[in-house]
Amino acid sequence: MNNQNGTTSVDGIKEKVRGFVDSAEERAESIKHRAIDVKDDVMSRGNALIERATAMIKANPLKAVGIAFGAGYLGMRLFRR
Repeated sequence: MNNQNGTTSVDGIKEKVRGFVDSAEERAESIKHRAIDVKDDVMSRGNALIERATAMIKANPLKAVGIAFGAGYLGMRLFRR
């Protein structure tokens, strides 16, 4: 494989592998960026939901305690059996 044809085919294989690795690296980066974007979106939605729940609890503390008590009681009744 030291002749011109052998060297050319080895170089061609190297280039194909290099291209495949570069393509895979680009796809991995794309997936990584999409995952980060999804994580950021989920975190912001979660924080907004927590802020809404906190505001509702502060506006209606007695209702919040009643709902929590009722949910706890129902949970206990369901899981006790």
